[in-house]
Amino acid sequence: MLELSDIDAFYGNSRALQGINLMVGSGEFISVLGRNGVGKTTLMRSILGLMDRVTGRLSLDGADISALRTHQRAKAGIAYVPQGRGILPRFTVRENLTLGTFAARSANGIEDWVLELFPVLKEFLNRYGGNLSGGQQQQLAIARALLAQPKVILLDEPTEGIQPNIVEQIEDVIVKLNREHKITVVLVEQNVAFARRASHRFALLEKGRVVAKGEIGELTDDLIQLHMAV
Repeated sequence: MLELSDIDAFYGNSRALQGINLMVGSGEFISVLGRNGVGKTTLMRSILGLMDRVTGRLSLDGADISALRTHQRAKAGIAYVPQGRGILPRFTVRENLTLGTFAARSANGIEDWVLELFPVLKEFLNRYGGNLSGGQQQQLAIARALLAQPKVILLDEPTEGIQPNIVEQIEDVIVKLNREHKITVVLVEQNVAFARRASHRFALLEKGRVVAKGEIGELTDDLIQLHMAV
């Protein structure tokens, strides 16, 4: 279980998140929705300890991890796939994947089940990350995060800017990670249709606050129009 209690997050002296309270159960899938600039990426960064300052309490499986550094939170079981993917273009696919294993709780190396999720990576193990397509780079970023053996994976708009024929593949893998591998998923997403198909619960952000949350069936068209329409 991942629990955020009264979380405020700051860029310098500027408060970007205010009073965030969220609970994500083990094996649950929650989508974080909202317009651009409302604090969705900031929320992901706060969970992993990448902000200038965060107040409040963050716990994982009942243990307070608020004081842990980013690499310690990764070791505790939180993986993050950022917007822009964050792969190393001058590292091969194999080298990028190996980086993910450094945060793993047991030394299993590059696990076959991860490569089976993304067969193209197995084919391109010796290709440089910078020579992959955008969709292939996103698959690499997700695979690298999985090799850290996370309990919780944070995904920040994983299909943004991806060619349409790859989007469905990535969405299906994300659902599989949750349903079959029981990994807790926190997804930042603009695609409401996918959020409704994949999620158990949702949270809507507006100006750094949670303005609505609940079971995914409670995500009405009126809420979407109010908090997501441009």
